[in-house]
Amino acid sequence: MQRALKLAVHDICKRYESVNVVESVSIAIEAGQVVGLIGENGAGKSTLLNILTGIVQADSGEMVLDGKAFRPANYAQAASRGVSRVFQEQALIPNLRIYENLLLSHEARFTHFGQIIQRRRMIELAQDIADKAELGIDVRRQTSDYSFSKRQLLEIARACVVPVRILGIAQPVILLDEPTASLDRADEDTFFRLVASMRHEASFVFVSHRLSEVLTISDAIVVMKDGRIVARLEAREANEKQLHGLMVGRERQADYYHESSQAVAGDQFALQARSLSGVGYRDVDIDLHKGEVLGVGGLLDSGKSEMGKGIVGVIPPWSGKVRLRQGDWHNPDMRHSLANGVGYIPAERLAEGIIPDFQMAWNMSLASGDLFSSRLGIWNSRQERDVAERMIVDLNVRGATPSSACSKLSGGNQQKVVLARWLCRSVSILVLDNPTRGVDAGAKEEIYAIIRGLTAKGVSIVLITDELLELIGMSNRIAIMQRGQVTAIVDAPPSAKPSEVEMIRLMLPTGDAIRPASAA
Repeated sequence: MQRALKLAVHDICKRYESVNVVESVSIAIEAGQVVGLIGENGAGKSTLLNILTGIVQADSGEMVLDGKAFRPANYAQAASRGVSRVFQEQALIPNLRIYENLLLSHEARFTHFGQIIQRRRMIELAQDIADKAELGIDVRRQTSDYSFSKRQLLEIARACVVPVRILGIAQPVILLDEPTASLDRADEDTFFRLVASMRHEASFVFVSHRLSEVLTISDAIVVMKDGRIVARLEAREANEKQLHGLMVGRERQADYYHESSQAVAGDQFALQARSLSGVGYRDVDIDLHKGEVLGVGGLLDSGKSEMGKGIVGVIPPWSGKVRLRQGDWHNPDMRHSLANGVGYIPAERLAEGIIPDFQMAWNMSLASGDLFSSRLGIWNSRQERDVAERMIVDLNVRGATPSSACSKLSGGNQQKVVLARWLCRSVSILVLDNPTRGVDAGAKEEIYAIIRGLTAKGVSIVLITDELLELIGMSNRIAIMQRGQVTAIVDAPPSAKPSEVEMIRLMLPTGDAIRPASAA
């Protein structure tokens, strides 16, 4: 069925320094259509969305919305015309009430005489929006009271429902940039129901590295590579293998997780933890062997991320001890961990992993003051730059120089910067919390190869991940957490990997229904 044209993009170009980030891109989005937008990190997807929402101005080309020229000078102008967006990183204000976040910037619509805010009206409308989106939340509560997944769903609901309910815009265009990367399984289902319910009153651009989701939700799929559109397909005629080949220029390897090079862990302990208890976890005992990848899996509320921070001492636990190699038992402390070759990569890279406005070289050297400064405190900028240039090549950080601001990089390339921070040190233990979140399939494969290369050198890895197939494919052993406790340890040798169904059964509390796993 032919739909009316909603948004047309013609020959859009954007250049940073000497790099063409978006080059001669043209896209047509019809009313009520879901267009999947895929590509490797650095392909130009986020830059294109930034142009559509007025955050970045195109160097050339034109856009037409509802038959009229569209060139927003900022995000507010784009939103007023009906183009809203869910960003890769959360933009909610944690210490505000949920209704205040939902209706942020629209307060003037709920005032008497321009000064007295009608909070009851705001609460009633916000609750109606939350109920329509099936969020299952009380909008009077503080935003930080809810899980990271629920807050992500709140952002999605705000982008989807507010343009219709508050601005009265018919057929808004909603740009969804990696919306499901931080959702748990129940909230994923809620998201897909919300999009399905709004297809008759909105158009969507859906960006995701989970190709199975793109195929499920999209009508058409646009593939970007190196700033250009290389293919446009009907979703019903495409498959994951085909899309992967178009994105990265090659077929996905059969040995995607490099299981054939999985190191055999020795008997020597790299790290031991006993009776660790803190916010979200309790009485955790962990043994990590030299050269091993110890996977840690569980639901989003299992406490696995909090436990990872506790082991390293990012957030010291209330009680318990850790021991590195054959050293003394001690209270986890980040300073001690750093001095003894322990590194940590957080799940939320913009909030905890990088300083976006800093140069790449500065971000890479944040944990290495002892390596780049003399005893007199004189900073060796040349050495810092040389190391950054080497890391850019080794990790294939596309379209960047050591002086490039991290805010200009794609999410996947930002993640490589966080990884590079520890690779430029002689780390012996790395705690990785969802290191491939928001990273495309090709970059994931590169990160998996890096992890295998580290373990071959004797580096030990604690891999905390929400991706089932990643958890299974990358781990020597898997620790399963439920409600803050380690409830099972499963061997995962290359020749006898556990199944997804087995992992889900172990993750779910007794009595919960077993649901099929989503593709990683």
